[in-house]
Amino acid sequence: MIRSRVMARLARLLLIGTLLAGCALAPEPSQSPPSSVTPAPSDAAADAALVVARQFVADWRERRYEQLIDLLAFADRERYIPAVIIRLLRQFDELAGVTAMVGETETPIRGSADADAAEGPVPAFAVQLTLTFETDRFGTVALRPRLLLTQGPQGWVARWSPSLLFPDLGDGDSLALLRTAAPRGSIVGVDGTTWAENREDGVRVYPQEWLAGQTIGYVAPVTAAELATLPPTDDYEVGEAMGRGGLEQGAQRLLRGMPGSVLAAVPPDGDPVALLTRPVVPGADLTITIRPDLQATAQAALAPYSDAATAVLDPKTGDVWALASAPAFNPNALTVGRTLSGQPLATPIEGASLNRATLAAYPAGSSFKPFTLLAALETGVATPATRMSCFGTWTYSGFTFHNYRDHTLGGSVSLEEAMAFSCNTTYMPLSIRVWDANQTALTDLVAQFGFGVSTGILHLADNPGVLPDASYFSLTPRGGGQITPYGPFDQIQLAIGQGSFLGTPLQLANAYAAFGNGGTLWVPRLVTLATQPDGVVIERNEPRAARQVNVKPESFAYLAKTLRAVVTLPYGTAYRAFAGFGIPVAGKSGTAETGTPTPDAWFPAFAPASNAEIAVATVLVHVRLATGGTDAAPLVRRVMSFYFYGS
Repeated sequence: MIRSRVMARLARLLLIGTLLAGCALAPEPSQSPPSSVTPAPSDAAADAALVVARQFVADWRERRYEQLIDLLAFADRERYIPAVIIRLLRQFDELAGVTAMVGETETPIRGSADADAAEGPVPAFAVQLTLTFETDRFGTVALRPRLLLTQGPQGWVARWSPSLLFPDLGDGDSLALLRTAAPRGSIVGVDGTTWAENREDGVRVYPQEWLAGQTIGYVAPVTAAELATLPPTDDYEVGEAMGRGGLEQGAQRLLRGMPGSVLAAVPPDGDPVALLTRPVVPGADLTITIRPDLQATAQAALAPYSDAATAVLDPKTGDVWALASAPAFNPNALTVGRTLSGQPLATPIEGASLNRATLAAYPAGSSFKPFTLLAALETGVATPATRMSCFGTWTYSGFTFHNYRDHTLGGSVSLEEAMAFSCNTTYMPLSIRVWDANQTALTDLVAQFGFGVSTGILHLADNPGVLPDASYFSLTPRGGGQITPYGPFDQIQLAIGQGSFLGTPLQLANAYAAFGNGGTLWVPRLVTLATQPDGVVIERNEPRAARQVNVKPESFAYLAKTLRAVVTLPYGTAYRAFAGFGIPVAGKSGTAETGTPTPDAWFPAFAPASNAEIAVATVLVHVRLATGGTDAAPLVRRVMSFYFYGS
């Protein structure tokens, strides 16, 4: 008799086990419920069970995991241990990067379940859940588990199983995130030159070594401190390569791609089972406009200097042909520690990786005078027939201003003669004429040429510089801490590129390119394409104009004439630098005061003067006894000579 009762009880337990298996997680909503569970009309029991199911979902959504545990059957809390359940749910949050969850419940389905005792089956309800998780790593994840509820001593309770989270998650399993790094994209030139690539061992190398090192940039591993500051959506891990300058940093998202991720169930014994998968997205290859020959020429010209920069642009498209910066920088020094031929590289000196052509801004000195001339022409306070004095000094409102070494041309000179000689005492009073006609005419014109803001170049950081206009001085205290408005003395200083004005070589080259092409200010273009390994183009950058500068063609024509005088008149500041050069060059020297005994020497220019094919701007920083005409202009000639003659 005892044996027959035991056998009957075992048979009932087997039946209950079958029912529980049918009421557990269903990976697909189309899966049919077990035959022992049948729909039932809404009643008080169903309503009460649904309240618990909704509270279960709400606690999960709000991550109130301790309260969720309180809703579970006592037997489940003994079997799974609350701390283990909470750890599993938090693991999912962390590894998947859960940011939000939305849960929905459907009408309960009546059934029966094991009461975890010998008494036999007890009433139960199965509630279909729809759980939608928004995650940083896997996007939107939709799960369709069934929550089983049974009648407990104090009312309805939820039944826990790890399969509520994923059908393939077993009782003893943990979660793990398996990552596969994406291969970083290469950087190549439009001519096929490889600027950056990965070795077979995955190490990033730079085949052009010192050439355009600051523009290309380098990579270095992400540190734990950095990781704490990065948004989870970036999905980095300690030790992963990250761009640290130049294009490597500016185009990081394109070059890096996206690592693959697998959220896996890890059994105590056995192989991991994939639960969620995000495939590897390889990094894109960048195609850039840098011309190795021009880049090498520009860098060689700067080699004797410890602080200098040159920018070279195409005035017809805005393409960036060279960005040279001294001191030179080899990115391989920070990735492999040696050249690709095996020669050891010392750690770069401080500041060597700074791209001075785009990130360093300087007073422009007299290379700014063309803007003053254009403002005078456009306001009508001067014409090509205008003649003014060029004495050694000029006094305004009790303050005396000087020419370089108080040099003079006399009491009546044309504006092109004054430009060639770089007469402060001509262009300062000319700026006051502009001020008297329109107090914002000069600064408004300079703003049109892109000063005071980024050039808009994509994937390369640049310095906006400073345009000291009325808006600037309404926010920026003077030396004594006072806010005072833009006035005539600011205009006088700005007229010769001094005062608070700061510009980058890229900005000056871009503005002079606009001088040479009739007023089209381009957005400098460095990256033309970003292409995935399968050939799909994910970014295409056509030449793009920022604006057409509002200056009359005849004003540009006269400006070109004055800038030609700088290199053609015997007393022109760049006459010697371009003597015998067969291409008509238009440019302007600048020797900018820096508040130290050593000035900055500038020479921005374009050529040919009537239909520009190339624009170049060079600055030599803090050079003793240097001027723009004697020191910077010869370096610009070297670049233009290579462009036009190949030598």
